[in-house]
Amino acid sequence: MNNSIENIKKSIYSHYQNSEKEKSELLSSIEMYWLNADIQRKKTEITIPNTAKENIIRIRQLLAAAWAEDYKK
Repeated sequence: MNNSIENIKKSIYSHYQNSEKEKSELLSSIEMYWLNADIQRKKTEITIPNTAKENIIRIRQLLAAAWAEDYKK
């Protein structure tokens, strides 16, 4: 009888450990899906310039943003 109770306790503990591990993996997976969805959403917002003048303006914008980031540091 006592051995049976110990086996049940071990089984419950084992299931608890497995459920905690699965919960952690699910949370990680959900976070990855969320980040991926955010990246995909941002990808659709990017506009590609059609003319050389637009390309030059876009390059200047990117350089200004990079310099601003370096200046913050």
